[in-house]
Amino acid sequence: MPLSGQFTVFEVEDFHTELAGLPHRHHDYQIIWFTRASGEHIVDFVTYDLMDNTLFLLRPGQVHQLPQSGIYGFSVTFTEKFYFSNKHDREALYDFTTLFDDSQEYAPISVSRTTAAGFVMLITLMKQELSVQLEGSSSSIIKHLLNAFLLLAEREKKHNIANAPALHHHDNRIIQLRRLVEKNFRKEHLATFYAQHFALTAKRLNEITREAIGKTVTDMVHARLILEAKRQLAFSHRSVKEICYELGFEDPAYFSRFFRHHTNSSPHEFRETMFK
Repeated sequence: MPLSGQFTVFEVEDFHTELAGLPHRHHDYQIIWFTRASGEHIVDFVTYDLMDNTLFLLRPGQVHQLPQSGIYGFSVTFTEKFYFSNKHDREALYDFTTLFDDSQEYAPISVSRTTAAGFVMLITLMKQELSVQLEGSSSSIIKHLLNAFLLLAEREKKHNIANAPALHHHDNRIIQLRRLVEKNFRKEHLATFYAQHFALTAKRLNEITREAIGKTVTDMVHARLILEAKRQLAFSHRSVKEICYELGFEDPAYFSRFFRHHTNSSPHEFRETMFK
């Protein structure tokens, strides 16, 4: 099949497997739209109460766990290579990577009735096109339908933020900083490294981040290190020592103390709880 492994769309209630009910991670981008739902959806070890017409956007590498029952809706998965298959696509299509960026903290998107109707039409058209898969044309049509779906999702996300005063409206430097941390957190743990990219002192950058999100640069780096450590402990067979070195720590004993300080459990204890 031309699109096998690159793009899929299916109804969530048709995908009740033992794997879906356990914590697992994907290597592509995934949109999960719960049209009707109850229970809890766990994303990166954080629990979210499910509600009707809620959209979750998952990046490659994120961990999630679906409830075993009581969920209805659709899942759309795709690779970046499928969406941006050539230079023209990057110039013509919406850059969806900004939508999946959690620079303002991860949160599901509440979908309005009007947008839900648009989602249904686009998913129906994507499923029809996927069933035909005429050589050459289907990929392009599906990409443009997906492009429209993502643009609607972006509009809903902005509407959610605008109507939630408790959320911080960050300046562009915070978004840039989060992306910089995402790219470098394994090797660069010090605030001075990140501050120099903004031609600021570490003290000044910390003042900016405290005001915007209530955290220091070090807090941001440490949170990302802990999240990656949890992912590796739960979803890889690597030893604690291997994970320690991959995350830029030189001393496994220090890494274990660092992990316990932030989670109240040792790496071994955390790994055991994931498989009880």
